Amino acid sequence: MTPMSFEERRAALALLEAMIPGGEGVPGGDEATLRRAEEVVGELSPALVGGWRAALRALSAAAVASTGRPFHALDADAQEATLGRWSKDPLLRGPYGVLLFFFKFVHFDRPAVYARLGGALKVMPVLDEPRWLRQLRRGEDIAAEEVVACDVVVVGTGAGGAVVGHALAAKGYAVAFVEEGDLHRRDAFDGSAVRAHQRFYRGAVAVGNAPMPVFMGRMVGGSTAINGGTCFRTPPWVLDRWCDALGTDDFATPSMAPYFERVESFLGVAPTEERYLGPIGGVFDRGCRALGWSHLRIRRNAPGCQASGFCDFGCRSDARRSTNVSYVPAALERSAALFTGLRAERVRVENGRATGLDAVTRAGVRVRFQARAVVLAGGALPTATFLQKQGICDTSGQVGRNLSLHPSGGMSALFDEPIRGADHVPQGFAMDHFLRDGFLVLGAQSDRNVAPIALPLGGRRLTAAVAQLDHIATVGTLIADDRPDAVVRYERDGNVVVTKTINARDVARVHAAMVRAGEMFLAAGARRLYPVVTSSPVLEPGEFHRFKRTVPAAGDLPLLSYHPLGTCRMGRDPKTSVVDLDHQTHDMKRLFIVDGSTVAGPLGVNPQLTIMAVATRAAERIADVLG
Repeated sequence: MTPMSFEERRAALALLEAMIPGGEGVPGGDEATLRRAEEVVGELSPALVGGWRAALRALSAAAVASTGRPFHALDADAQEATLGRWSKDPLLRGPYGVLLFFFKFVHFDRPAVYARLGGALKVMPVLDEPRWLRQLRRGEDIAAEEVVACDVVVVGTGAGGAVVGHALAAKGYAVAFVEEGDLHRRDAFDGSAVRAHQRFYRGAVAVGNAPMPVFMGRMVGGSTAINGGTCFRTPPWVLDRWCDALGTDDFATPSMAPYFERVESFLGVAPTEERYLGPIGGVFDRGCRALGWSHLRIRRNAPGCQASGFCDFGCRSDARRSTNVSYVPAALERSAALFTGLRAERVRVENGRATGLDAVTRAGVRVRFQARAVVLAGGALPTATFLQKQGICDTSGQVGRNLSLHPSGGMSALFDEPIRGADHVPQGFAMDHFLRDGFLVLGAQSDRNVAPIALPLGGRRLTAAVAQLDHIATVGTLIADDRPDAVVRYERDGNVVVTKTINARDVARVHAAMVRAGEMFLAAGARRLYPVVTSSPVLEPGEFHRFKRTVPAAGDLPLLSYHPLGTCRMGRDPKTSVVDLDHQTHDMKRLFIVDGSTVAGPLGVNPQLTIMAVATRAAERIADVLG
């Protein structure tokens, strides 16, 4: 990124200091935060850098237009009032939200700030060098072009690819995994949000009437290595919908049950232990019982959980059985090979049949895989854009379409009792009472470097809330999209564009989920509510009735997405689908797709377990084809 000019830096620093003013034991934004912000922005894509600078210019111009003076020339009270107006302005709340989110993301992750809030970054040493590491080939160690012969090459090591590769290796097939990211062991997981997003994540932004970041994993383990370990089975009515659409009973609840059981047994899936739930478990229980709503301890794949508190940035104890510590090592123990730091470039094709894969290291060294079958399992967005880039398997015109995103909002609440969410399992409890209505409310506790981001606040109200962080409970609201109508496409300039319109039914569900979360919190004794709505970020109990009656605009909702699904539709008809019921593409034999892109969303629940169960079934079908 081109360094900021003097005027840009002065404007950015003034905005930072006003958005995070500090006080009450909370360190404020300062030059050190701005320097770190510049470093982080410099590592973003040109498009995101452009968005950052555009937001800065927009707010700088708005300050002059409304006050006649640059923002840095206003006194503290005038700056606070200006921030308040921007948060409610339909045109300015977007750039305001971008800068506020980014400044909080960088500031509270600084070690000195994190420590002042009572946090401590900890690293657990790696104690062993297991035998399976001998099967690892790092792209950086490959100096010259290579040819690798195998039965199956699998692109991706997340919930789909790792499970398929393990199952095929267990059957005796020679499997090679190709992973764009790196293998990170537990000593890499120190809880830093900034470093985690730089090293473990890939991101995209769904553009439309409510821009929405979409987060995915980019490492061995994929998104399974950076989630809360939540394991929901696919709701029966969703499986029924699949069966009706596909004209089969293969995905009916009785048919899928054995696959779910195999995955759950392998991963040690069980309800969260009560001792690790923390006080938020009591909040859920009191509130839901008072209202007569169903709720539950979430089943997780973390049998040795130590409640480290930052699951989304890697498990430092290896307790969570993400695929990087479960399926992938088990496959390597069965002589599979793992190639990291390799980007898949193209499927090799002969006579309409996939015969291998070309990949390239970060240094540009090519590795050619000769295989009897190719499995694409990079995730719903990467798999679709990979096919689009090569221009294959899209005679149906469905590649990249039918995308569901599970828009996610949230609600926080202040209690008299200590909650101390950072010291317990982030996502251990859920309210499933309204699942058929299209939303799920889950615990979303975060460590002290991330929790302030969940509060849709800036300025003095942010400082006041962060000072009481240990008394704040937070939930996330997962919404089943009204229609899976988002689209992802690969542009000629190399950019990936995701488009999504949040329609009126989506907005109504987001609002309803926050209302129900607020009712639960109040029934449990909350003193104040913090809905994730830009224009109404703080509610006293007596103000909640107005919030219930007023549905916000889509642009007033800072939504996130973690569960992209459905971009390579499954079906019987090659004219309307990308893969058949056995996950083989209609247009190319021996090319299989086994990841979230073939899962028809929305599910309404976290999709990890669904993808793994479907992948277990797919491995059987692939083995039948290979013979």
